[in-house]
Amino acid sequence: MPKPITLLVEGESDRGALVALAPRFGVDLEAEQITVTAIGGAGNFGRAIAEAAAQGHRVGGLYDEAEERFVAGALNRQEGEDLTRQGFFACRPDLELELARAMGVAAMTSLLEANGDLKTFRDFQNQPAHRDHEALDQVRRFVSATGSRKARYAALMAETVPFEAAPEPMAGLLGWIWSN
Repeated sequence: MPKPITLLVEGESDRGALVALAPRFGVDLEAEQITVTAIGGAGNFGRAIAEAAAQGHRVGGLYDEAEERFVAGALNRQEGEDLTRQGFFACRPDLELELARAMGVAAMTSLLEANGDLKTFRDFQNQPAHRDHEALDQVRRFVSATGSRKARYAALMAETVPFEAAPEPMAGLLGWIWSN
């Protein structure tokens, strides 16, 4: 019988996105004994990896590229090393931008409109702090502005991103499940 798998992510929005995308890749998390765990920030990777490994689980995960030092250290690797063989995939710079980039501004605008947030987004775009940013960065900042919005849109983006455009870190992690 295969080992249970624990997939570690930094926060609830990452967890929601991964759980939403997994079935689209043919991954039945429950049937495959896969747990997706939000660890409450990158600084907790060391503890979370050790705990899951001590339970006999294979361990993989997603992390934001700025937090690589925590993952590399927990895996006894150097920053800059390829951590994908150990099952850890970097989002550049973070999962929200990976998903927004994969969807594109037009699809993101449609998603915001379908969820009643287009007017609020347009107001956000016109604020002095945001108006000079590119549209893709504006979408990312808007989606990430509040924890509840971030979690909701991460899952919605993962459900609607075209399959062939799924962000590489997410696709890589879901593919890693079948390795070994």
